[in-house]
Amino acid sequence: YYLGIRTNDEDPQFLDFMMAGKAQGWIAIGFSPKHDMDDADVLACALHPTTRIPEVLDAYNIPNDHDNIRDTIQNVCPHTANFSNGRITCFFSRAINTGYPQDKDLNGDYYEQFAAVDNPAVVSGSSVSLSKHEHQTPSISKEMVNPAKDSTPLDIAILLPSSSSSSVSCPSGPSSGAQYRLVTAIPAGCDPSNCDYYLGIRTNDEDPQFLDFMMAGKAQGWIAIGFSPKHDMDDADVLACALHPTTRIPEVLDAYNIPNDHDNIRDTIQNVCPHTANFSNGRITCFFSRAINTGDPQDKDLNGDYYEQFAAVDNPAEVVSGNVTLTYHGSQTPLISNSKVNPASTNGSVSSSPLRVTLTRAHGILMVVAWPVLAVIGIFFAAWMKPVLPNGWWFQIHRCLMMSSVLVSSAALVLVFVANKDNQTPGLIELCNRPKAIAHFVIGCSVMVLQIINPMVALFRCAPGTPRRWIFNLIHGTSIGLTVLLLALGNAGIGASLFEDTINQTPAESHTILWILVVMVMFVAILLIVLIIAVNRPGSAHSFLHMLMKGKKEEERVLIGEEEGKAVEHKPDIANKTTLTTESSIVRWMGLVFLLAVMLPPLTCVAVLIALK
Repeated sequence: YYLGIRTNDEDPQFLDFMMAGKAQGWIAIGFSPKHDMDDADVLACALHPTTRIPEVLDAYNIPNDHDNIRDTIQNVCPHTANFSNGRITCFFSRAINTGYPQDKDLNGDYYEQFAAVDNPAVVSGSSVSLSKHEHQTPSISKEMVNPAKDSTPLDIAILLPSSSSSSVSCPSGPSSGAQYRLVTAIPAGCDPSNCDYYLGIRTNDEDPQFLDFMMAGKAQGWIAIGFSPKHDMDDADVLACALHPTTRIPEVLDAYNIPNDHDNIRDTIQNVCPHTANFSNGRITCFFSRAINTGDPQDKDLNGDYYEQFAAVDNPAEVVSGNVTLTYHGSQTPLISNSKVNPASTNGSVSSSPLRVTLTRAHGILMVVAWPVLAVIGIFFAAWMKPVLPNGWWFQIHRCLMMSSVLVSSAALVLVFVANKDNQTPGLIELCNRPKAIAHFVIGCSVMVLQIINPMVALFRCAPGTPRRWIFNLIHGTSIGLTVLLLALGNAGIGASLFEDTINQTPAESHTILWILVVMVMFVAILLIVLIIAVNRPGSAHSFLHMLMKGKKEEERVLIGEEEGKAVEHKPDIANKTTLTTESSIVRWMGLVFLLAVMLPPLTCVAVLIALK
């Protein structure tokens, strides 16, 4: 956009204008006593929507409104106009004071408003009129100028759209070198120009009842700061900068989250003062101001203590009833400050929940140890190693591994409750509108209960070899044991997906941890099938795998005694028994080695990814 103004050589009571801009619809200059498009005298150059011939026109915006009206008396003197290569260029003159009530006396002080709009002009009758600029919102000069006298180049701010219902009298924004007293930088210590998220807050120089904000972040949708009395997104006052989903022009907006819910609502009264905004190289940057206490019941009094919530989201904003509105952040869950701050008075840096993230990572690592490592290996010893570990050693190893699994998973459960101790419901993770989180929570608690019950069941087992021993085997090994193992492995996958949803910067990023777990479980399943085929020997009904086959009397008599570490006399064919046991031993020990080889490397990789990703 370009505008040049000079005094006419022939008649100094006229001003000459050169106006040019990249636009497919119209370009314009407005003169208003307010830092707003309201009550503006407008001079424009618009393309006829059919002929595409540019026309100079005189218009005005209604006082206390933004509606633009074509002036019935066209007090302009068109000279030349051109539209070429997507640019409109016009030369025209206008009297400084036309004497017409809709025209401003240009020998006065006004904010100047500059627009270059792609929306096509409209034809009413035979006259071309300006269309709504939609989201190509005019830029406004930072200071008033006198078009008839001033000769200094203007300092322009990109004014962002705000609701016409706003009653805010806005101060000037911060200077380019302004220092901010309360800063949030993610990662800590980063330069504002390349932080993943940056927020600076300072007291406005012109009016100390206002706070100035600089907010920037890597995002394709929107960035936001929320203030809540809870360590939660619930009941938060939200200030955001969102890209219009079509024009990709950033807009500052005022919103709030409903108490006892996470739904975000655009405030009907936009109590924000936008100054400048930019979207470049995948970064949104906005400068705006807001009164510390607006008097709006949906706005928090910022002279109070709040947790701060920081979001940089790739999900595009949406347009509802003509207004840009925030969408659900999806997997890019906002970070929350460790402690409350007072935006109006606190100085220093704000840190965001590293302990919560650390404890959540520790929870994931311990659950990987508890289930895919300890529990799976413990069950393998019970199901496959009885014939090759004499004197009940298989039972002692099984019991040790399974009890270790209970202890480790209990510790993991405690850690995740501690990590979420500051939530609205202390200890509980965010469940609202998060089906995977609900599933992970419910399944995890169920698994923990069953895991504690199953060792208790083992305390009341029947003696080996008794007629009702099969009932214990069915309950302990199959009904509870197999069920809890399958639930735990499935829940590990859900947990991995939740974790990676949270840390991934874009929805397109792969779920590496989840896929490693899936592939590992598939290989373990294949290994067990191969073992069944290779051993091809019946066993006891102690586990699901052996329950698939009926037991042989001679092996059963050996196993009965071995569970309690006793020697049992048996009379099977010694030569045949030795041959079978030797072959079985080799296969079973090889199966254990292969199981460890299949599981331990990928699970180590998973633990490292959880810790460092």
